[in-house]
Amino acid sequence: MFFSVVIPVYNVEKYLGECVDSVLSQSFGDFELILVDDGSKDTSGAICDEYAARDSRVKVIHKENGGQSTARNRGIEAASGEFAIFLDSDDMFCDKNFLSDVYNAAKENDVVVFRYCKYYENGRVDECGISLKDIDCGEKVDFLSRLVRRDAFFCSCWSKATRMSILKDNNIIFDESLSCEDMDWYFNVVSHAEKFVAIDKPYVYYRQRENSVTSSFKKKSITDYIYTVEKWRDNFEAIEDEREKEVMLSALAKLYCNLLISYSRHSDKLKDCRKKIFSFKALLSYKLNPRTAKIYKFSKAFGLGLTCIALNILGKMR
Repeated sequence: MFFSVVIPVYNVEKYLGECVDSVLSQSFGDFELILVDDGSKDTSGAICDEYAARDSRVKVIHKENGGQSTARNRGIEAASGEFAIFLDSDDMFCDKNFLSDVYNAAKENDVVVFRYCKYYENGRVDECGISLKDIDCGEKVDFLSRLVRRDAFFCSCWSKATRMSILKDNNIIFDESLSCEDMDWYFNVVSHAEKFVAIDKPYVYYRQRENSVTSSFKKKSITDYIYTVEKWRDNFEAIEDEREKEVMLSALAKLYCNLLISYSRHSDKLKDCRKKIFSFKALLSYKLNPRTAKIYKFSKAFGLGLTCIALNILGKMR
């Protein structure tokens, strides 16, 4: 078995069929599809069972509701493929040759990264504007450096395929206590994987839903993000190789910029987080990423407080 496609499922009866069909219609057939029903209250669990009855490649796990991370971790436990691919149950593969392309790229590598498109309810599709062209493969630090410089260091688990032995041999799972679990998970993967390759094609439709988990403000998301930034800052600062240290802290600095943007939008609700968030400002000096470089330059001239005000104004203008 080459691929294990793991899909956490919770109350997505409207989208689940489209998602599962996009996997089962792949031109490359050497895969298992693991549907983890996370205690759905609608007909999602029954839909999963119907697919399993029709196609032997489909495996279904029913469990009590515990959240997306618990579902993904159960999927990893049950997986038997050489590579793990994660897909959210309201998203879908948008190219029937996706698994075939990844198979050809994955043979000598640990992680395969690829692009995605944003898919809207009205059928509009916006292709991810970030190019992976000419990033190709190569020595780990050089490859990751090119991703960071290109603003293409995605932490989302569904924008890559990962060798299963990297996950299982190093006990890399999704932290079930975090709401920004992808970020923590991927930094773990990057810390242990050695061989990376990029494919400059979009393979996933990332559905944009107004009522999705990612569209609303939750303070826990910010406090979890703060915890994750601090954890990996400390880990990366301990790296002895200076080039690798610069690249990994630059990757983290870009994500710190995202934290500053979130803070700028909700500063009135995050007054008790300001001191901690601002304490990470030294990360901005790791500016291989072009967005980080701009924010660093502005903050050096005007301070981090005014920088956050400017970020909020820019966000409202867009």
